Amino acid sequence: MTGRSEARSGPPVVFPGFDGLRGIAALLVLVVHVAFYSGLTTGDNAIGTYVARGEIGVEIFFLISGFLLYRPFAAAHLSGRRAPDAPAFYVRRLLRIIPLYWLALAVALNVVPDERMGVHGFKGLVQTALFAQGYRKETAIQGLTQAWTLNIEFAFYLSIPLYAWLLVRRRRSPRAQLKVELAALAVIFVISRVLHYKLIGSDIWWADGWTVWLPVWWDLFAMGMLLAVLSAWYTQNGRSPRWAQWRWFGAACVLAAAFFYWFSSTQLGLPRSPLFVPNRSQDMGRHLFYGLTGFFLLLPAVFGPSRGLVRRFLACRPMAWLGMISYGIYLWHTTVIDVVVERISPADDVRPFWPFFLTVLGLTCAVSAVTYLLVERPFIALGRWLVGRLRARSGPAGRVRQAAGRGTTAPLATGLTRGVAVSDGGHLGVSGVAADAVDGDPARTMPLRIGGAGQARSGDVPATRVPPVDTPGAPARRAAHRGVSRRDRLDARSRQPSSGGTPEGRRGHFHSHLEDETR
Repeated sequence: MTGRSEARSGPPVVFPGFDGLRGIAALLVLVVHVAFYSGLTTGDNAIGTYVARGEIGVEIFFLISGFLLYRPFAAAHLSGRRAPDAPAFYVRRLLRIIPLYWLALAVALNVVPDERMGVHGFKGLVQTALFAQGYRKETAIQGLTQAWTLNIEFAFYLSIPLYAWLLVRRRRSPRAQLKVELAALAVIFVISRVLHYKLIGSDIWWADGWTVWLPVWWDLFAMGMLLAVLSAWYTQNGRSPRWAQWRWFGAACVLAAAFFYWFSSTQLGLPRSPLFVPNRSQDMGRHLFYGLTGFFLLLPAVFGPSRGLVRRFLACRPMAWLGMISYGIYLWHTTVIDVVVERISPADDVRPFWPFFLTVLGLTCAVSAVTYLLVERPFIALGRWLVGRLRARSGPAGRVRQAAGRGTTAPLATGLTRGVAVSDGGHLGVSGVAADAVDGDPARTMPLRIGGAGQARSGDVPATRVPPVDTPGAPARRAAHRGVSRRDRLDARSRQPSSGGTPEGRRGHFHSHLEDETR
């Protein structure tokens, strides 16, 4: 990733509300599958029309991935720093999604009847394990039926570093780079929509698996990436967009999301069955309106008052916990449903929704919590360790040269580091957060190359005046406040709304883990 000059790295920006968003998306997918098995979606009732659209959780996941995975690249592009390292990015992504997926697949193959799994022979097993089953119509839903979306996510992971590299082949000013970023997103959005339109109803033999082609879904990822670019731009300039400073901004976004959900449920003519072949207008409509629903759900988690009701709800401990285990919920819930249906209530033709839902939810969350502790978290740590080893191969001299190029001689470190939170005064505050100081780490959505391992002092300085990080708690952090009383600073802070992330300290067991930005 060349073509950009290295600059002093910035501290990470924290978006704790995204844990709650991931929890909501996972629950929507679980609800739509439970509702189908209980007969709620296909029954003669009004609520089934809305429950059937719980599939929108998939689109929300795609927007979340677009935002969290692209923001470190966008922040680097707009600030002139080196972009996150592609090898480190790939290592952490693969170790994030593959181990638990392989475990869930192996368990399902052993407890779910073969006719329901549909995996036949060694070829079928390899296709399913390597995220390739969706590229042929006859194998699209073999294995874990919901895993077709991982085909798309996996392709997105592979493409992001290349896409980011193409946008910085020439040196540009920050404002010119912003225009390039926005223009590129507009182009891929339009191309995705046109390609999708052309492929609907296609009977070309080599394109019968087009429903999992990444270009068809780029429009949804582009919506999340747009938020990433805007967030990086406003954070770099130490201000918030005026349209996000309205007191009821979060509530307005939720109402807009609810409107698009209602429109998708009642105005597009979509059937209630989870498996159907939509016509052109239905497929194009649900892509657009599902995406808009997700966009307005994400918006108050990115911008708006940090103390707003919406953001507080998304960052509360129960939602943070659901977000932490959301990948497990997504992978395990269909297997739990099959086990409950086959072994607990095999003779029941009608299953009351609420008892069935609560049983599946409880078992799924329990299994997901255990596998998070025993599988996901150890492999996340392994990914960090491997990335550290990759960088350590450059040797001490390489690290000294790397630090010197950034205007500091501080060693690379992990642990308690400085994190940026946008205060109510529209300025960037520096606070201690538990974060990883490895560049390219999307844990806090912004790469951190040089950091200290001690407790950082709090501060409140404009983004354009954040001094270089030389040592933890350096007195220079308070230089901007000389001659200004603490009361004056607090008064100024209370007069302005927030933009972007929120202060993030240690939150105990439910600490926000935004490095896990996938389903």
